[in-house]
Amino acid sequence: MSAVPARPHAGPLVAGVTAHRATGAPVMTIWAAWRSLRPREAAVFIVASLMFGAIDLTSLLEYHVGTQLPQVVTRSVLMPLLSGLVLLLCWLPAARSAATGAARMRQLVLATLLGSGLGMVLAQVVTLALPWPSMCDLIRASYGKPPCIPLRPLALMGDTLWVFMPALMIVGLLEIQARRRRQQDAAETLLREHGELRRHALASQLAALQAQVDPPLLFDALVSVEQAYGRRDPSASARLERLIQHLRVALPRLPRHHPTPSGSGGATLASEAELIASYLALLRDLHGQAPAFDGEIGAHAATPLPPMLLLPLVQRALRLGRPGQCWLQAADGRITLGFDQEGLCSEDADLASLRERLAVLGGRLTCASGAGRTLFTLELHA
Repeated sequence: MSAVPARPHAGPLVAGVTAHRATGAPVMTIWAAWRSLRPREAAVFIVASLMFGAIDLTSLLEYHVGTQLPQVVTRSVLMPLLSGLVLLLCWLPAARSAATGAARMRQLVLATLLGSGLGMVLAQVVTLALPWPSMCDLIRASYGKPPCIPLRPLALMGDTLWVFMPALMIVGLLEIQARRRRQQDAAETLLREHGELRRHALASQLAALQAQVDPPLLFDALVSVEQAYGRRDPSASARLERLIQHLRVALPRLPRHHPTPSGSGGATLASEAELIASYLALLRDLHGQAPAFDGEIGAHAATPLPPMLLLPLVQRALRLGRPGQCWLQAADGRITLGFDQEGLCSEDADLASLRERLAVLGGRLTCASGAGRTLFTLELHA
């Protein structure tokens, strides 16, 4: 059976339904509690009831039943099943209540006691309407005594206690299992929340990294443009355009780049490729050389990508070597950044930091070097 969401209610304790006023927790109605019955819980009460009935049936071996055997067996099975059903219906509202600690334990004990008493009364009333002998009748008949008198107060009290003690043990075991399940769910929720917080924090950090512009590089570029204009270099205007283009893609675009749980911060594969291209163009203006860049992203241009993952790899490759060509490819959920130079896979702090960022976002960074080239592969999970 499926659980039904509780409805808010500010009233007092009614019919075993509790309002956890201290925390303002919603109250689950009795009907909703009954509908939340799980098959496993129903099986526990049914099996326990049948075991109680089996205890009485073992006494049949000692007494002559004759043609009344079907009626005696039916009654011995029906009574514990009815008692178990009433006990289950009384236990469910207490088990589904929002109470905790000692208050919850008191509710469970009272619900078990109430269910045991009402179950025995209902079983006696139902079987009284049926002309079937009980084990008590058979025992008294074997001694030549009249049948048992049903619904006697002392007998009902004794039967209630006889049911209450084992029922309380069953309820206790179910409560222990439910508590473990609640603790496990709470732990999993905390882990999920912790993961989301880490993702949001990392997304903010990556967005901040995207906003960073290398001050020496920017200063050198400005001086270079100024000098080009000073000597009336025909390329001065083009250099200024390339500098402006780099600033447009590198400077923060806060209104559009809000961090997301995936860590993309609004960045895409196309925008990161544009950042690499403008960066290498700026280096080419400053130093006269930089790797040629080729971005083969095709239909994957709009793929969300955490910012500042690709450019640091390019900057790292330029620090470790002198590649002449750089290319970017995207296919089958993988993004490959390649260089025409070997030996760029050595572990260092920068590469470890990138791996850590991707791990938090559920991705992976691998590096392969050989045959005159180095390939960095990023695998991002949706």
